[in-house]
Amino acid sequence: MNRAIMVTLSLVIVIIVIVVGLVAYSYTQIHVSLNNVKFDSIDWIPISLEMFLKLGLGVLAGNWLETAFELVQGINLNLMFSLSNFGLIPVYIPDLSYDLVINDISLGSGYGKIDTVIYPGETKEISILQNFQKNNLTPAVKSIISSGGVIKLHVGGTAYFKLLGMNIPIPFESTKQISLLDEIHYHLNNEIQKNTLQSDANISLDNSINQAIEIIKNKINDKK
Repeated sequence: MNRAIMVTLSLVIVIIVIVVGLVAYSYTQIHVSLNNVKFDSIDWIPISLEMFLKLGLGVLAGNWLETAFELVQGINLNLMFSLSNFGLIPVYIPDLSYDLVINDISLGSGYGKIDTVIYPGETKEISILQNFQKNNLTPAVKSIISSGGVIKLHVGGTAYFKLLGMNIPIPFESTKQISLLDEIHYHLNNEIQKNTLQSDANISLDNSINQAIEIIKNKINDKK
């Protein structure tokens, strides 16, 4: 009887060790990375006639992009995280947190609720909308302007996985870059085409404003 009990206990222990080993192995085979950064939108402040003139002068002075950034209220980017499970059992991912660095300047942290299960051999892409308000973006604006509107985004943080009721951290870091120049050109071109300020105010533009608009249009066309 004792021998049978010992054999049973040994089998149970072996099974437990195997299961724990499979779980531990699977969690070492989880890979998280920032797969891509996609532009979502820019929050703009209303453009005025005076701003058109200022932009025109900025083009002539060679600093139009700096002036254009005065219109930016916030920038929205979609962070596309890739989560892969190369292990042998499904794993549950509740959330992840990360630090944000733009052009080597720290801009605080972000958080994403994942709440998903990744099955063996499966890769899922999770999108998190990250908003950068103007007051938070200010330290990096000068660098973005000097790089011609390019944002080099570095994301480093921790993804959390559930293991036996505990949160297990898995560190990750990735760097991607995206240009805002086309979007800025597109917005300014739309403002010029719509001419909403002129029609709403029911006034005609004076020569200086007309000249400023033509200068901006030429600048936009030169970049096409």
